[in-house]
Amino acid sequence: MQYSYLKASLLGALYVVLVLSPLALMLPGPTPTGRGFWMEFGVALGFVGLAMLAMQFLITGRYRNFAMGFGSDNLLQFHLATGVVAMLLVLAHPVVIIATDTHYLEFLDPRVNFMRSLALAGATFAVIAVVVTSLWRKKFRLVYEWWRVTHGGLAFIVVFVGLVHTIQVSHFTGLWWKQGIMIAVAGGAMLLLVHTRFIKPMILKKYPYKVTDVIEERAGGTTLVIEPVDHRGMHFEAGQFAWITLGDSPFSLQQHPFSFSSSAEKPKRLQFTAKPAGDFTETWRDIEPGTGAYLEGPYGAFTQRWDSPKGSVFVAGGVGVTPIMSMLRTLAQRKDSRHHMLFYANKNWEGVIFREELEELQEMLDLEVLHVLEEPPDDWDGEEGFVDLDVLERNLPKPYGEYFYYICGPKPMMDMVEKELVDRGISLPTIMSERFEIV
Repeated sequence: MQYSYLKASLLGALYVVLVLSPLALMLPGPTPTGRGFWMEFGVALGFVGLAMLAMQFLITGRYRNFAMGFGSDNLLQFHLATGVVAMLLVLAHPVVIIATDTHYLEFLDPRVNFMRSLALAGATFAVIAVVVTSLWRKKFRLVYEWWRVTHGGLAFIVVFVGLVHTIQVSHFTGLWWKQGIMIAVAGGAMLLLVHTRFIKPMILKKYPYKVTDVIEERAGGTTLVIEPVDHRGMHFEAGQFAWITLGDSPFSLQQHPFSFSSSAEKPKRLQFTAKPAGDFTETWRDIEPGTGAYLEGPYGAFTQRWDSPKGSVFVAGGVGVTPIMSMLRTLAQRKDSRHHMLFYANKNWEGVIFREELEELQEMLDLEVLHVLEEPPDDWDGEEGFVDLDVLERNLPKPYGEYFYYICGPKPMMDMVEKELVDRGISLPTIMSERFEIV
């Protein structure tokens, strides 16, 4: 864990250096004179904004070595936040420049240069659309698969137009070696998108899988059992996830991330469990055994730790229990002797996924399962309502600092539990969270 935090810090520092590095190109060689602070400040905003947009291709490229120190949840939230900042910088770039010298309105005048004005107006619209549709995709009722395609395409256009604009203006990039650096960095970033969308699927085609069983779970949930076809399968750590594509080709818009719910000790029998929550998962119960599948992964830093002195405390809500089931199944396979506790929140008793298996796991492990029901049956004598401060106060095992904590479920529950654990003096490196919030 210390290694991961160190790696995350180093990668974070490298990110800052990379997004600020274009400013270094402004210093050597001939530069325009007499333009004043605000003009150069506006130019600098454009350089940094373009660099941040280019870095987005790396952040979302699903490169395990890059993401390992952060965790997919944190990385995606960082991607969204930096995307908003990049948009503001890119939009502020022409505003500051034009406010300083209205002569630069010519860049947007189609009568002066139609293609230039069209490209800049299109890029401006594209960068706004990328951020707005990411923030409010569900409100706009955009289908995930088509949003994903347009998101990457629009981002590609913005970076390409920004690169060409920077070279054509050439106030600071007139020298050939400066242009070469700009093309190499921005072009390399755009190639990452090509790698993710085209090269990775070509590689996946060599490692096919098939659905061997479809298991109906409580609360309308479904478990897909997926096994490799003529290869060794996928080794993963309990708690991680993979991107799933169903069908005969990995080149599909239907690619979605799901946590493994199976034991990490069985790489040739992989299980993924989901409740109906969209067009893709609505069809799971109708999938026929023998259906082809492709898996990309594993990803994620929400993984089982084996060095906690006492054991683990899991807090799950609804289908957020799936990565935790992978951990519990793995613990049982390894005959772990430490104490573990699961806070498991659901709406009602009939909707508790894996209810019977959790009872079996209590026989196999030193495991305490505390069910918390929003709508309990009349004869219920357990915890009611939600996993809140009172529930934690009554039931958290002590000493707090000798357990590791894993939280996965609805955002309000996770936010409250994380804050409560920190307030109790539990150190952040021992608290791991996973939010199922892929935009």
